[in-house]
Amino acid sequence: MFSLRLLLSLIMLVGIVLTVTFSSILSTRDAMHEVEELFDAQMVQTAKMLEQFYVEHLTEAQLAQLLQQPSLFHVADSKIETFAEQSNPVTLSYEHKLSFQLLSSSGQLLAYSDSTGEQQLTNFTQGYDIHRIDDELWHVYSFFSSPHQVWIVTAQRDDVRQELVSLIISNTWRSPLMITPIMVFFMLVLTYFLFKPVKLLERHLANRSAQDLTPINFTLPTELASTQKALNSYLLRISETMIRERRFSADAAHELKTPLAIIKLHSDGLSDVLSSQTPEIQQTTLPYIEAIGEGVNRISHTVEQLLLLSRVDAIEALNKTDCKLQDVIENVINQLVHIIADYEWYIVVPKDMTINADPFYIELVLKNIIENACKYSPIESLITITVTQDEQQTMICVLDQGKGMSDEEISLAKNRFYRVDENASHGAGLGLSICQHIISLHHGELTFSKVEPHGLNVCIVLPHAQI
Repeated sequence: MFSLRLLLSLIMLVGIVLTVTFSSILSTRDAMHEVEELFDAQMVQTAKMLEQFYVEHLTEAQLAQLLQQPSLFHVADSKIETFAEQSNPVTLSYEHKLSFQLLSSSGQLLAYSDSTGEQQLTNFTQGYDIHRIDDELWHVYSFFSSPHQVWIVTAQRDDVRQELVSLIISNTWRSPLMITPIMVFFMLVLTYFLFKPVKLLERHLANRSAQDLTPINFTLPTELASTQKALNSYLLRISETMIRERRFSADAAHELKTPLAIIKLHSDGLSDVLSSQTPEIQQTTLPYIEAIGEGVNRISHTVEQLLLLSRVDAIEALNKTDCKLQDVIENVINQLVHIIADYEWYIVVPKDMTINADPFYIELVLKNIIENACKYSPIESLITITVTQDEQQTMICVLDQGKGMSDEEISLAKNRFYRVDENASHGAGLGLSICQHIISLHHGELTFSKVEPHGLNVCIVLPHAQI
């Protein structure tokens, strides 16, 4: 199980992150390349400017003097180390991180800046090179002025370039890192609204009763319209199938009533004829007649259950009213007086307690549950009926001392045609299914719980009575 909303948000987020990362990497690479080109060009330009504005104006006397006493270009240390720090027109950033040297063709120093001192920067090879001076890495450009036979060397510390690249990189990544959380928030909000119709459809289906097979009719996006159409088609097929099954069950039950009545009539006739026969004939024939009668009774009970099931399935509205529980339980006990005499009873029903329900169907449910309690309990065992009520619900519980049910049997008990003991001759496995359907129509719940050391507690949970 996975969330489409979260998956879509994750895919969009990954896409944004990959796009930003890829573009930032490309921007960083291009920035580093451009920075290198810019500063290299700057060193070339500086060398050519030194040649044009300084070297070309050197006289033979000045050159001889420089050979004797090299000229020092002093750069005051401004203590400015980064681009972020302020500079002024007199003291500029990075001035002490730049250097130059002028050397004769024989390698004698003519002029230099004190950024690198008198330490020779060039290998007397024209072009770019890298030197390490006092643990600092310097980029060096060497240019030989042929007309004047002078080497012009310009140099620049590596950290100048690295800091500029770092600033570019930080600016490249800062905006995406700030924008990404905002984008994530908007994506979550966007996907929430995009998937809102799906949630509405989910809630609509979840709140439907099991009997509601009417078409789904509310506005959905185009992408979900086909799903709604397919669901409606599916609901229609289920509805038609259930109608056919109910009609078949009802028709079959009605058709069986007449032949069963005829079989019962002939069985009674045979019993009357048998009474005039000899004891030997009666002893031989009577078990067969009793078996026929028992079979007819069992099938007749099943037919009655099928007819009742068809009737309950066809219920569209209950005739709910406020009814006293004491009267409801007394009516059920009076209907079962022929079977309850063999058991001990403990009945606790608070006086004047009411429930909002259809009394006919609630009596039907209670009758079925009490019959089952008697059917599966030992003779003379105690059966307890208790009624409790709180602010939200009313619970009617029937507790017996029978053999009880396993967890698996409890999970299957409300299925149609399920019987705990398949070999037993009584019951068609429809009673609890009918009870469950009636209770669900009341928006209640039918629960089963084991009782130690043996027994079963069956509870009808109904909404609080509307007073």
